Amino acid sequence: MALTRSGGYAEKVCVPAAQVMPVPAGMSFESAAALPVNYLTAYHMLFYMGNIRAGERVLVHAAAGGVGLAAIELAKIAGAEIYGTASRSKFEFLRQRGVRYLIDYRTQDFEAEVRGLTGDEGVDIVLDAVGGESFAKSYRLLRPAGRLMVFGFSTAVSGPKRSYLRAGLSFVRTPRFHPLRMMGENRAVIGVHLGRLRPETLRHEFEALFRYLAEGRIQPYVDKVFPLADASAAHQYIQERKNIGKVLLVP
Repeated sequence: MALTRSGGYAEKVCVPAAQVMPVPAGMSFESAAALPVNYLTAYHMLFYMGNIRAGERVLVHAAAGGVGLAAIELAKIAGAEIYGTASRSKFEFLRQRGVRYLIDYRTQDFEAEVRGLTGDEGVDIVLDAVGGESFAKSYRLLRPAGRLMVFGFSTAVSGPKRSYLRAGLSFVRTPRFHPLRMMGENRAVIGVHLGRLRPETLRHEFEALFRYLAEGRIQPYVDKVFPLADASAAHQYIQERKNIGKVLLVP
C-alpha cells in the first residue's frame, strides 16, 4: 500500500519508497486500499496533533464518510465521547459503530444541537472537512484547550454540478482566526495535510495502525467498488453523499 500526491487512478504508480508499506498478511487489496489516507488522516488528527485523552468529547463531521468512520474507531480506542453529523438515513449504521450522539446536518443546526447535548459546554476536538461557515461554528463549540482540526473544504465542491458561485460564497464565509484571540480563548486551529508529513512520522503512524489492525480494533469499511473505467460514476456517488465509508476504484 502507498500514499501518492496524485496520479493514483492508474494500474501502476511511482512513489518514493518511504511512502510504501507492505500489506499485512491476510489483508485484502480492498481493505489495504481503504486504510492509508482515511486512517492516517484520522490518526494524525486525533493522536499526533490532537493529543486525544479518555473522556474528551469529539465532534466528527461527515461521520459516515471514510475518514469519519476511521475517526470513530480511533476515538473509541482513546475512550472519547463521540458526536457525529450525518444524514438521518445513516444514523442506525453509525449507532452500531458506537456513535451515541447524532445530528442530521441537513435539518438541524449542529452548533445548537451540540450545545444542547453538552449543556452549553461544547466539545474538546472537532474534525471538520466541510469548510466555510462550518469552521466558524466548529470553533465556537470548543471548550477551553479545545482543538479544531481542518483537513478539507467539501462545501466548495459538493453537489452534482460544479458551482463557482457556491465555491466563492464558501470562501467568503470562511472565518479568519486571529492568534491573539485564540490565545485569549485557549483554543487551537490545526491544519492537516498528509502530503506535508515527514516520512518518519508516516511510518510511525502506519505501524500504530497495523497494531490496531492486528488486535482487531480497527477494520476499514468499504461501501462500494467501481472499475477504474467508471471513475466518474464513483465521484458522482460520493458527491451525492450516498456512500457510507470508502469508495474504491479497481484497475
